[in-house]
Amino acid sequence: MVIGQDLLTPNMIVRGAVDTYTVLNLIGRGGMGTVYRVQRASDATVWALKEMRAQGELSAEEQADNRRLFLQEAALLRSLSFPNLPVVADLFDHDGRPTLVMEYVPGKTLEDRARETNAPMLEQQVLGYGVQLCRVLHYLHSRNPPIIYRDLKPSNIMLTPAGVLKLIDFGVARTHKKGKAKDTIAMGSAGYAPPEQYGKGQTDASSDVYALGATLMHLLTNLPPVPLQTPQPGSISKLNPSVTARAEAVIIKSMNLQREQRFASCAEMEQALLRCFDSPYVDPSASAPVPAAGPTSSPVKPAPPVKPAPPVKPAPPPPAEDGTPCVRCGRVNKGRARFCAGCGAPLAEPPKPRLVITSPHRSWELSIDRLPVRIGRRDPRQNHYPELDLAEYDRGIASRHHATIQRDGDFYTLTDLGSTNGTMLNANLIVPRVPQRLTQGDRIKIGEVEIEFRWS
Repeated sequence: MVIGQDLLTPNMIVRGAVDTYTVLNLIGRGGMGTVYRVQRASDATVWALKEMRAQGELSAEEQADNRRLFLQEAALLRSLSFPNLPVVADLFDHDGRPTLVMEYVPGKTLEDRARETNAPMLEQQVLGYGVQLCRVLHYLHSRNPPIIYRDLKPSNIMLTPAGVLKLIDFGVARTHKKGKAKDTIAMGSAGYAPPEQYGKGQTDASSDVYALGATLMHLLTNLPPVPLQTPQPGSISKLNPSVTARAEAVIIKSMNLQREQRFASCAEMEQALLRCFDSPYVDPSASAPVPAAGPTSSPVKPAPPVKPAPPVKPAPPPPAEDGTPCVRCGRVNKGRARFCAGCGAPLAEPPKPRLVITSPHRSWELSIDRLPVRIGRRDPRQNHYPELDLAEYDRGIASRHHATIQRDGDFYTLTDLGSTNGTMLNANLIVPRVPQRLTQGDRIKIGEVEIEFRWS
């Protein structure tokens, strides 16, 4: 079968097995598939449509292998349900090409995030990522038969605006076959793959433990791991002073070339990571909504085609009270919008953002009715009076110009202004001067003061 190369175009209607979809725009192209953002007709929610397409001249055998891997990925995802895995809504053939409709995951890959910052990430932030990945990998390994991901690396992990990680590529995942000496096909990515994945044995849960350790090391050092090389004590902290000896030891153990010397499971590795935190870990995926695979209401007529907006000169963000925030993804939409332009969720009446502040001395609320909201310590000598003054509540931890909350396009963001003692967001230390998107329920911590971001 020869697979056509013509791409889907905006406003094109694609009829699936259980619903109809309107193409909005192309998201990206890879070696085996093309991904589009689409709108589901029955409830106007936004999804990702992944279509198998050949890249270049492939033999009939190669095309058959690609089709098998594509359908294997679809079958695996349809059988799974976990906050860190995308939801599958539909699977069908379109013009002879296998097509999968799955959850649209906003955000960027950890690889893109690392490339943008071009610097090692802080230890507490990476530890939080590690705990999320341990939990989703343990879920996969606990299936019957166990599912081995086999290709964990920053480019296969999406970071949503809510801080939730999502595994996005199951093309080389496989089920563990008890008693088998080695894998039929050795796959993976150099640097992240353990020795047994180079055709020397069968991959199992400990293979994903190795890849997880290599992934965390990459984020902490901003350097890709060297193939089949376990880091030495002190080598990671030398490149990133925020890394403690305890956290470094967890990574070294997970990347041992002898699988028997690694953590016995991702659950065991998770416990080791949790012991490295400075404060109790808060899992952002625990409060993140999961989209329904099927329509959330009775079928309705297909939504009219969405025409791409012509490029316009960026306008300054409107006042905070003029927007309608989405409780699912945090995007601030136009005041009269009925559905979120980011994730397609229905919008409620425009709420007002506010901060709920708690300290050992008192608790109070602050409505966000003007921007930016400056957080810090007052300094009358310089006529500096921040909107959220922590001078009497944090025992001297906050800097005068500590952090700020403001609008950045369609989202509210929190930015640490290079403070002396740092700012925590959902138990993760954020990178100074890098805006972090805020969504309902996010918790900010500065010293002993906790600040919860809410919509009224």
